[in-house]
Amino acid sequence: MVSVKESPAGLILPIRMNLRLSLAALAALALPASAQSIKWDSMDLGPFFSATYKLKDSTAYKGVAVAVGTKEAPATMVFDTELLRFQGAWEGKLGVFPRGRGGLEGNLKNDGEVFLSTKWTVGAGAEVKDDPRPNHQGNAPGGKWLGVHVNNGRCVLRYSVGKQVILEAPGSEVTNGVRVYTRTFTVSAGDELKQLLLLETPGEAKPAGGNAVSVESNGRVQAVNVIGDVPGGKVTVKANGRIVFEVPPLTKASTFLVTMASGPRADAEKVIAGVSVKAKLADVTNLTKPGPGIWGPALVSPGVRGDDAKAYTVDEIPFPANEPTKSWFRPGGIDFLPDGTCVVANISGDVWLVSGLDDSLKAVKWKHFASGLFQPLGCKVVDGKIYVLGRDQITRLHDLNNDGEADFYESFNHDCVVTENYHEFALDLQADSAGNFYYAKGSPWTPTNTSPHQGTMLKVSKDGSKLEIVATGLRAPNGLGMGPGDVLVCSDNQGHWMPTNRVNIIKPGGFYGMTPAAHRDLTFKAADGTEFQANPSTEEARQKYKTQFWDNSPIPVNGYDLPLFWLPMDIDNSTGGEAWAPPGKFGPWAGKMLQTSYGKCSLFGVMQETVDGVEQAGLVRFPLSFKSGIMRARFGPRDGQLYLCGLNVWQSNAASDGCLERVRFTGKPVTMPVALATTAKGVDVTFSAPLDASAADTANWSAEQWNYFWSPKYGSPDISIAEPGKRGKDLVLIDKATLSADKKTISLQFSQHTPAMTLRVKCNTKAADGSEVKYQIDDTVHRIPGQKSAAK
Repeated sequence: MVSVKESPAGLILPIRMNLRLSLAALAALALPASAQSIKWDSMDLGPFFSATYKLKDSTAYKGVAVAVGTKEAPATMVFDTELLRFQGAWEGKLGVFPRGRGGLEGNLKNDGEVFLSTKWTVGAGAEVKDDPRPNHQGNAPGGKWLGVHVNNGRCVLRYSVGKQVILEAPGSEVTNGVRVYTRTFTVSAGDELKQLLLLETPGEAKPAGGNAVSVESNGRVQAVNVIGDVPGGKVTVKANGRIVFEVPPLTKASTFLVTMASGPRADAEKVIAGVSVKAKLADVTNLTKPGPGIWGPALVSPGVRGDDAKAYTVDEIPFPANEPTKSWFRPGGIDFLPDGTCVVANISGDVWLVSGLDDSLKAVKWKHFASGLFQPLGCKVVDGKIYVLGRDQITRLHDLNNDGEADFYESFNHDCVVTENYHEFALDLQADSAGNFYYAKGSPWTPTNTSPHQGTMLKVSKDGSKLEIVATGLRAPNGLGMGPGDVLVCSDNQGHWMPTNRVNIIKPGGFYGMTPAAHRDLTFKAADGTEFQANPSTEEARQKYKTQFWDNSPIPVNGYDLPLFWLPMDIDNSTGGEAWAPPGKFGPWAGKMLQTSYGKCSLFGVMQETVDGVEQAGLVRFPLSFKSGIMRARFGPRDGQLYLCGLNVWQSNAASDGCLERVRFTGKPVTMPVALATTAKGVDVTFSAPLDASAADTANWSAEQWNYFWSPKYGSPDISIAEPGKRGKDLVLIDKATLSADKKTISLQFSQHTPAMTLRVKCNTKAADGSEVKYQIDDTVHRIPGQKSAAK
């Protein structure tokens, strides 16, 4: 680790704002937040939707809302996949989205009044009891969430208690003007499921015939019943207002129905009659089989090829126009099936299959494949199966009848902790050569950690059975890349404890600078010079040392693991993910690392080197621009070209809400920097084609350098290396420029050569063919050959 100095007291970083606001956007800002509409409001979310739901007395951090009404008269039931409980129901759509950050800044609320609900209670298991989890976080012990089956728009929830598998089909019907909510169960043989939570309500419960129970409270009547042949099963009322079904040991799979209803006191007879209706029970197992598709045929949306006169050109792959579900296309994940079909996951919750990605792009087709996922921001195909990273879990999608639509949304790994904090996004999804998965979790805002996974890099085993923390200290790690030899890299974004954007090579046990997300003991130096040890991720330490470990926090003397490179804010104010070009089809960048920019809608080439065992890199911008904030990158398995997707939710100069685009190498000549090598006296820059002799003129080159402060304050200004503590950049004098024999490498010799967090080199010269060569290289120099020091 390297220690870095604290910034001067009172250092204030100017707030950077996206000023590209349309008149419509300015008008919307004048409206109350509740009156502002977002595109999610008109989108067909599908038969279920996953989100954090706040209802009455509790929150389902991982809630699945199921549509149980009709298009004309919608109704919704929510299931908590961690506590395995029915959370609540209402007459209305699948939820009301928050208005901020494109519907992401906050949690979903009910679209109608909730009269039937439960609290923080374990919903199924050996005993229905108070939530035993610290801070209501994580999976309740004893049960396991397995996923959702979809059959012709009907949903079946699949979970288990011990070895007993529970299939639950939510539904509803209106009888005599009363909405009756239903839960149809098929439970496998066994004796581990002993109690099932039905309802929690104040008031005195009374028998209402058979297993039915009614409760009168606040001028309303609630009733619940269990119907079916379950010998020994009975409904009981606990002292704390819980209504529970006592499940007997089952010698074979058994099916039963739970009915619930609520209404005004005057309608008590109708409510009780509604839950007591005789019903013909059907084995829920039949609904787990694939049914007919619900999304319709693929939609044709021809692509637009870029300028073939350029060496690297951008082809646009437009979203389908007049798409019937009004999907809010904001791609957060991308990958390819073996046949070349592109999988696109939207943060809006849906997944699409894009085919016809040939050279011409004339017959591109979009097929709606899945929906209802929780803010997907990562996608990976392994062994032909689609894995999508949501905020709540990794979901493995199964198309059981090969009709182009997912029938089973399998919970591949459900172990990550989710809180209400909107900033802790689950970001990107990569896999190593052994089949293990990796993704990052953002730190909360404000940066006061409340869960064990905030600000960490997570690893999930190949079979999905185990989740572990690989590294810590991440802030907003919007992008990963898996390179040759299973090198895992991760970008991170400026903020508290992040002086500017950075890209890290992730090592097991690494700490990457975000102190509140350290999840370990660090040594701090107090204002009086004394040192103390504390874990800044715990409330105990925050209380004991009277600091939140940001803003005016003391500085850890341990330092942090160095990044591969820093990104100055003027070239990229918000980073995305990385990719390595395969050999053979991507011109001079074949085999090299590429870096996406979400904030500047740009693409960079990364020039890596190792000096005295320390990895460092510089980057150069491709002369290309993109319609939205590109942040996920994959190379097509058929054409070997670069496919990029992204969105516009956070701060960005994007012109569109989202994009899917292709960077194609045309084979035309190109002369641009492709490699760097730090020397004892300066730097060697290698180009993809020969340069003109004028490149050896130092007047055609310039250089400057600077450092940053690592501090609890938001970001850092540029700091002089020559005069530590002073704001500004240092001019680097170039004494000599020597062109190699093959005219591809220029050796720059500096009058003074020191490590620098950013060394910026600019050239304005010509290629051997007479074309203009004008580039800016931003290089991180941790080590200079033969020197021991690093940029601090």
